[in-house]
Amino acid sequence: MKNINDRISSKDILIVLGLFLMVFVTGADSFIISPLLPSMSGYFNTSVSRVAYGVTIYALCYAVGSPFFGPLGDRFAKKRLLMVGTLIFMCGTFLCGFSTTLTSFYLFRAVAGIGASLLLPNIWAFIGSYFSGKRLSMVMGVVMAALSLSIAIGVPLGSSLSQMSNWHMVFWASGLLALLAGMTMVATIPMIPATHLSVSYLGNFVTVKKTKNAIPSLLITLFWMFGFYSIYTFLGTFISNQFNFSTGQIGYVFIAYGLGNFLASFFGGIVNNQIGITRSVRLNGSLSILTIILLSLSGNGLFLLIGFLICLAIFQGLGVSALNTFIVNVVPTNRSTVMSFNSSFLYLGLTAGSFIGGLIYPTYGYLGVCLLAAFGMCLSVGMTFVLKES
Repeated sequence: MKNINDRISSKDILIVLGLFLMVFVTGADSFIISPLLPSMSGYFNTSVSRVAYGVTIYALCYAVGSPFFGPLGDRFAKKRLLMVGTLIFMCGTFLCGFSTTLTSFYLFRAVAGIGASLLLPNIWAFIGSYFSGKRLSMVMGVVMAALSLSIAIGVPLGSSLSQMSNWHMVFWASGLLALLAGMTMVATIPMIPATHLSVSYLGNFVTVKKTKNAIPSLLITLFWMFGFYSIYTFLGTFISNQFNFSTGQIGYVFIAYGLGNFLASFFGGIVNNQIGITRSVRLNGSLSILTIILLSLSGNGLFLLIGFLICLAIFQGLGVSALNTFIVNVVPTNRSTVMSFNSSFLYLGLTAGSFIGGLIYPTYGYLGVCLLAAFGMCLSVGMTFVLKES
């Protein structure tokens, strides 16, 4: 008979729905810009590359803001911070749609990034503090699946909305979805007071630093994302060169990857509960390494390439959801702080992977990038053996 503590109540379902919607909209906010770049560059009368800096500014504000705001989630009720983060993100996104100059667009993208940096770490921290046992793993997987879904449909969604009206509509729709998610969270998430008000702001950082598995766990995220994003960044270019695909055709390949990753993340909690959280990180990390190597050897076999990508999507979905579930419990008293650093390490891995991959790709091609990705994943899996038993 199923333990009552493992059941998800109707109220919990509404909580998860609100969190899912918010994670989806913050994730899609990066991807939906891609198909809008040509029309936006025409509107602002500038180059596509300059408009694309809006993505960089959003990511940079997120990466810098996360550790700065992290300790606030351990000192104040997370619901209040989620509401403030939603308001900031929603305003920034709405205002992007009203931008009349490139400078104002950059400014509003920065506002949206700051809002997201307050939102996401506290979403993961709230899940870790509100849910426990098997429910924690299941809910973490379901909510993380929203990021995968944003990858799968972010680009086509942005294209469709833009074609229906114009690029302004995309940001207004994103802001409305954030408003809906925020209203759902206001109505369902309980106001749980913080229990560590006596700890100083800097004391939260000290606690995380001194906790035995905190730094190794964050390094797992860093190396994992370094490996993943080095291969992901240049995947579209490789497909275009190898198969002479158009941008639209490349998009279908990304949709296949995103949907595979979504399904793996969505059901990841069930699978990871059976495997074990730490074991799942090691197993799926190792299988990712093998798949990346096979991917580099796929040559001109399109269906073989897609098959390996779907496998990689599954292993990544299961592994990352297990990794987040593990990290959120590394420092139970400072979940917001450690998850904010986890977000920053993620973006640091993304930046390093795409940068170093950019140095390797022109000379060694996608094979070199795949070997770089496999090396990063090896470091990540190796760090799991540094973890000490609780």
